[in-house]
Formats: sequence, structure tokens, C-alpha cells
Amino acid sequence: MKEGIYIHKKEVDWSLLHYGLNIPVALQVMFYESIKEYLKKGDAKKIKIVLENQEYFATLTNIYFNQSKYPNHKELLQIRYTENSPIAKKLQAIFSESYKYLVEEKNKLVNKRIPIKLPTDIKEYVVLYTTQFQDTFYLECITLNENQSFNKSIEKISEEEFELTTNYNRIDLTATIAEKIQLIKIRKLDRSICDNLKTLYDYRCQITGDKFGEKYKSEVSEAHHIEYFTKSMNNDSENIIIVSPNFHRLIHKTNPVFDRNELTFIFQNGVKEKLKLNYHL
Repeated sequence: MKEGIYIHKKEVDWSLLHYGLNIPVALQVMFYESIKEYLKKGDAKKIKIVLENQEYFATLTNIYFNQSKYPNHKELLQIRYTENSPIAKKLQAIFSESYKYLVEEKNKLVNKRIPIKLPTDIKEYVVLYTTQFQDTFYLECITLNENQSFNKSIEKISEEEFELTTNYNRIDLTATIAEKIQLIKIRKLDRSICDNLKTLYDYRCQITGDKFGEKYKSEVSEAHHIEYFTKSMNNDSENIIIVSPNFHRLIHKTNPVFDRNELTFIFQNGVKEKLKLNYHL
């Protein structure tokens, strides 16, 4: 198994801190490729999660559902553990402030089944990566403090400059060692999500459908954050599109509006460019 391949980014919530997490349908092909085994509905297998240099046991389950009753229900993979398991306790300790907030909000509810989310300004995350060992995965935590430090470190960087570092892995030689340590987790995550989408689109531009550089036996595409990451701190795949370098420069120069309903860029001179390729928005 290849090491360090990005699988999934998950917001910290009540379920994560007690029971586990779902693997989205769009990512299941990649996930199955990494575990080299297909689970039938209702099947489960033991896996290991590495968290802060310690191994924890969990169960990977392909959730069973009545197909005749729910014919359009897509397969759902879950990584499961119990609320009193060592990994749940570890996550609760790492995200102690989030856990405290969620407990307080949960206690206010009459219907305890209503899901609770952390407010945008205090969101924290976990990221799931592969390791070199089959059935063993690495869970990396991105805390609020790390998010805030990262945000502070890029506040003077333009979006275009930041995206160049993401697409071409450029290093800021002026950054201090401390800043580089703070940057590494989130930059790695952002680059991993972008590379995943480039592979999904076979390095083609979503606007034109063309594969820039194909004539020259080269693959060149760039990831663009629809809501500028330096402002939104949003590197979810739903906020990223893959475009050619030419269109990327043009977007940053002209700042068109992106209509999500129509999947169309609307430029200030009235020109509209609708995405020709879309598999993830």
C-alpha cells in the first residue's frame, strides 16, 4: 500500500468523538484500492488507526440496508468504534474544547438525536491517510490553534501566491522554522485534496474539457479555490475546481462570480463560462 495517500477530511462532531466516521461514496473506490479488498454489504473487518504515534483498533463496515426497501441507497462505509474505546477517549482529549462545547449544546436539546455542528470559527478536523501497511491508516488532527496559526501566517499572502505554493509545492524561504511547522499539516492536506481532484479529472480543465499540455506529452492543470482559501480557509473539495494554467491566471485577474446553481463563471464583461466537466460539485 502506498503511504500518505489522502482519503478523507472530516469535521469534528459528536459522532466522530464517540462512534466513528463515514467514508463518502465518491472516495470509496480510492479507499478500496488502498485496502485491496472489497467488503460486501453487511461485511466488516478489523483495522488499525495510528493517532499521535499510537495504534488503536477500529472496525471497517459496509453498512447493511434493505435494498428492496431502499433501492436507491448507495453503499456506505463506516469506520466504527465505541464511545468508551481508547480511540474515542483520545480524540475527546485532543479536541477537548470542541468536546466540551458539543456536550454543553447536547444537554440543551430535548431531542438528543438532533445533530450538532461546531460553529465555523471554531471548527476542527481530522484527516485520514493511508500507511505502508494494509488495514492500517493514519489519522491526523488539525486543531483550532493550528488553524488559527495557519490563518495568521498567510494573512499577508495573496490568493494567487498561495495557490502557486499549493499547485507547485513552492516553499516560502522567508518563513521561520516555527512557521513552517505550523504550515505543514494544512498545506499537505490542501495539496493532497487538490492532487486527488486533478487525478479525478485526468488533469483536464473543468471549464474547457481540454488537457493542457497533452500535445507535448505533458500533464499540467491547477487547482483553484472558488471561495478564496486565504479568506475562507475552506479546502473542502466542494470549494475547488481544476482548471488550465491560462484560465487560472484569467480568473485571478478578472475575479468572475461563480454561480453554483448553474456551475458557471460570470465575468465582469458579461461573458459566461459553464463547466464542461463536473464529477464532484
